[in-house]
Amino acid sequence: MVTPFPRPRAELDDELRTAMEAEANRHFALARRLLGDDADAADALQEAWLRAWRGRDAWRGEGPAGAWLRAIVARECLRTLRWRGVRRWLPFGERVPDHADPVAAPDGALDAARARLAVAALPTQQRIVFTLRFDEGWTIPEIAVALELSGETVKTHLTRALDRLRGVLGAPDVL
Repeated sequence: MVTPFPRPRAELDDELRTAMEAEANRHFALARRLLGDDADAADALQEAWLRAWRGRDAWRGEGPAGAWLRAIVARECLRTLRWRGVRRWLPFGERVPDHADPVAAPDGALDAARARLAVAALPTQQRIVFTLRFDEGWTIPEIAVALELSGETVKTHLTRALDRLRGVLGAPDVL
């Protein structure tokens, strides 16, 4: 429902601040899953919130502030992943995060470790779409809006990610 009068800026600012505080852990967890590294996740979250605050006039309070912020966090993680690709070609290289060796995983954790490594090995767009859909529970339209892609492109990335994971993990077609 659209109100005939815009909401006061101070009210919107308070709602945005409240959403940042309330969803800080959720946003950090999303960034960590997308980036695979706590330090990069913290940096991306800080940058996303800074972008959100500076661009808060773009949010008119028509939807939940938390959803608007999550979309910005997802886009900032995508920027970070693109920058990682650029850094590979620069003289200082790329910092490689420490990952647990799946062979050394305790009993029962081997499949989970293999699945995490398989998801981490997906191409960037596929990994992001897969993570947002299955870890975060976003819908196809939500992912499309957040990543500024068409719904069909999101479905294509998701299908390709699932096909790769089926092949790597030997999963049945029901995955």
